[in-house]
Amino acid sequence: MAEKYVESISTAQTEVSSRNSWLERAADLGILSANLRNAQSRVNRAYGIRSGRDAILLYLRNHVGRSVAADALAGVSGIAEWARRVRELRVEFGWPIESGINRDDMPHDHYRLTADEPDSDLAERWRVAKSARNLKRQGGGTTSAKDRILHYLQAISPRPADKEQLAYVAKIQEWPRRIRELEEEGWKVISNVDDPTLIPGSYRLPTLEKRPPRVRQAIKLRHQVLGRDNKTCQDCGATPGQGSVLQVHHKLPVHQGGTNDMDNLVTLCSNCHGGRHALMGSSPKDELLNPDQKLDLL
Repeated sequence: MAEKYVESISTAQTEVSSRNSWLERAADLGILSANLRNAQSRVNRAYGIRSGRDAILLYLRNHVGRSVAADALAGVSGIAEWARRVRELRVEFGWPIESGINRDDMPHDHYRLTADEPDSDLAERWRVAKSARNLKRQGGGTTSAKDRILHYLQAISPRPADKEQLAYVAKIQEWPRRIRELEEEGWKVISNVDDPTLIPGSYRLPTLEKRPPRVRQAIKLRHQVLGRDNKTCQDCGATPGQGSVLQVHHKLPVHQGGTNDMDNLVTLCSNCHGGRHALMGSSPKDELLNPDQKLDLL
């Protein structure tokens, strides 16, 4: 019994000693890291690099069009707040830096500079975003996320807003739901599902004219069909991320008695949609996206 007690004390002392030893090594590593950062700053200054932000920009410009890892940017900057400096380059100076923060088809830990010069229009859209974020009601009071998003899209129309800008303006994580609500209210909000030139996660308002109330049911139904089919062409499997435009097709045409029942609607890419209508001797049209025909929406 006593031997086991002595053994447990000895084991505990060894563990404490090992832990303390590790803490000493960790402290040494911290000092070494600080010395390395100081040395890096001196070398940067010798090469005319004035700040971590300057180092990030120079590195990105040396890799225009190529995806670079976040760790690489952290390394060249030599500072802990390197991500904030990347955002400053994009937001305040208009450098077109892409990542998973502002487009859906890139990982969050990679960045890409798309052009070797700043984009004045991008900087302007960010200035408008800052104004929209602080939008107040007439007479004072806070506006809703949906109202701020609409105000921003109207202010920059017909130019697009990326998902970082929209999240910034909305100030909520559920901003995509507010986009859908705007569509169902009759606003024609375009995404890369309808316009493959838009980067995934971006939206634009091509017109400031609100569509009539009868359109709302059609748009809501279209979202239901696209959601059911996972935004994928049911003939060839194409998706918006592959540059395809998706449309909703009536299996039995409306003029032949077809209805808007879910069973009669299917998601197709524009090519497959055109192929089906060619066999029917007609032209393809997403009647739910552009419901100017008399559809039975009851």
